[in-house]
Amino acid sequence: MNKAHTVRFWIACLLLSSWMTGGAPAEERLSDRFSRKLEEFGSGTREQGKLLSGPVPVKMLRGGAAGRMWRAKLGGVPFKVTIEDGVPRTPEEVLAVLEKIPASYRRALEIVSEEGKDGVAIYRDLDGAAAHGSQDYLNMVPSANAFVVVHEAGHILEQRATKADPDVLKRWAEALAADAVSVSRYGDQVAHEDLAEFARVYALCLDAGKEPLAALRKASPRRTAQWEAILRGDRK
Repeated sequence: MNKAHTVRFWIACLLLSSWMTGGAPAEERLSDRFSRKLEEFGSGTREQGKLLSGPVPVKMLRGGAAGRMWRAKLGGVPFKVTIEDGVPRTPEEVLAVLEKIPASYRRALEIVSEEGKDGVAIYRDLDGAAAHGSQDYLNMVPSANAFVVVHEAGHILEQRATKADPDVLKRWAEALAADAVSVSRYGDQVAHEDLAEFARVYALCLDAGKEPLAALRKASPRRTAQWEAILRGDRK
């Protein structure tokens, strides 16, 4: 990192710190402004997932739980669905949730389905959490919905982007500070959660149409540009 970039990054960090501790403008949070009812999200999706094979008995990665794995496809994207034994959830019900997410987010399903991974893994309990997401797993409880999936997809795609380019989150912090608007209270905690919460809001706007997405771009232009680059798989 050159000297100029280092200075810009630390200025962004200082601005971010000030914003998170009370220096932010008293503006409406993006998650409130662009909220959308759950029953409306993904309602226009026409592509349906298909089960290709399975089930196959497996030992799941989290705690070695016994489960069953299916291979599936959604819009040309192959992935796995693994369900812990005894959990009241069918693979068809899991597909119905995944069908609601935007097509550009489906790459996250493929990433967590690489060799040695469980894909979309449904567990009875995750110690109180609705889901956990990284480029190595997407674990969810049976009640987790599409809102949860797009948030976790934010973590998955960010981590895959960061693997190729370690400066991804540094640029996100700079974009966050430049936009100077909160995405959500949960996102205010730290940059990578801000990114995941922005991924959720972006998915809502993308699903709702051109006007909401244009409004989000205007409200948070730097974050939007960074997130769209991650969705495209761009490398800086």
